[in-house]
Amino acid sequence: VQKITVNKKGKVIKDKVTSEGTKGKNIKLTVDLEYQKGVEDILNKYFKSELEKGNTKYSEGVYAVALKPDTGAVLAMAGVSHDLDSGDLSSDALGTMTQVFTPGSVVKGATLTSGWANGVISGNQVLNDQPIQFAGSSPINSWFTSGSLPISATQALEYSSNTYMVQIALKLMGQEYQSGMVLSTDNYKSAMEKLRATYAQYGLGVSTGLDLPGESEGYVPSSFEPGNVITESFGQFDNYTTMQLAQYVATIANNGKRVAPHLVEGIYDNNQDGGLGNLFKTIDTKVLNDVTIPAGDMDLIKEGFYNVANGSGTYTTGRTLANGSSVTISGKTGTAETSVKGDDGKSVDTSNLNVVAYAPSDNPKIAVAVVLPHETQLRGSITQDITREIINLYHKLYPMN
Repeated sequence: VQKITVNKKGKVIKDKVTSEGTKGKNIKLTVDLEYQKGVEDILNKYFKSELEKGNTKYSEGVYAVALKPDTGAVLAMAGVSHDLDSGDLSSDALGTMTQVFTPGSVVKGATLTSGWANGVISGNQVLNDQPIQFAGSSPINSWFTSGSLPISATQALEYSSNTYMVQIALKLMGQEYQSGMVLSTDNYKSAMEKLRATYAQYGLGVSTGLDLPGESEGYVPSSFEPGNVITESFGQFDNYTTMQLAQYVATIANNGKRVAPHLVEGIYDNNQDGGLGNLFKTIDTKVLNDVTIPAGDMDLIKEGFYNVANGSGTYTTGRTLANGSSVTISGKTGTAETSVKGDDGKSVDTSNLNVVAYAPSDNPKIAVAVVLPHETQLRGSITQDITREIINLYHKLYPMN
């Protein structure tokens, strides 16, 4: 920095250095380039394969985030962007924190939490999975609904029951389900506030605290109807980023402690050659909040997530996650029903295929979220395959004992 003095004619009469220049600090990231590239390769491999089959013709791409649950360190953030006009593929790591998508059933752990926190269900309560028939509308079903089936809260996760979550939403609105009932307009705004407040404790619909600018907080519409409270309960209304979903599952893996994700591991001085010198500052783990949940109920979510991948029930939804895994995986699958305009201008049914997971189940060292929007196979297991490979790769590079 120099202080320069000039006379009225603009001639320099004094030039004094007030501060000498110094080399800038070095930043060391939490991301290992070998693992980051490996995750990118996995995403490219699967997306290109599905593109050749025509299943991702209308998809904007595929995104994945891997975090350390206890510290929030970002292990990988990777994305493949698909230009729908040209068909070109490109890397889009920042899309994991800027692009928002409908999450589907992956949020059901948060819905159960809201039910417990607001006292409308307790413990591993049994409710009937059944067609939810409101007056004047088509019934809401789970993918397996064929009548009335008593299921517990953990089974609602393992089987991915929509109708269990709908009954929680109704209870939050002060209503009990009866076939043919008219959905009341009373208390629907407060019910949505309760759901969203709980979701926010997991990082859904709010800032994750990531140490990068430009992060989206998701798409959380301020205007909504009573029916939107119902669809919110099974992940079909608000939209979230892949980073938010990763923080959500990391919070579950971390027993309800939400930690801010961070890319910077430490700040270092320079050595004589301008390389990494002495440590100047360590980036400490930043705990944002603890999830408000009755004692023992987080264990029920973790049990349900374990059974999603490892259960033996008739309707277990995520066995592909565990099929070929090198460590025990817990997680939750999600299929959000969406649609796009086809080449002929007509609507085409698509799905957002999403997965959140952590591993090993009994001592989590990695939490992963994978999002694949607007896929036309509708109920494929591609995101389960991607998630398993991302976890297996991490275990191969850094054995998780």
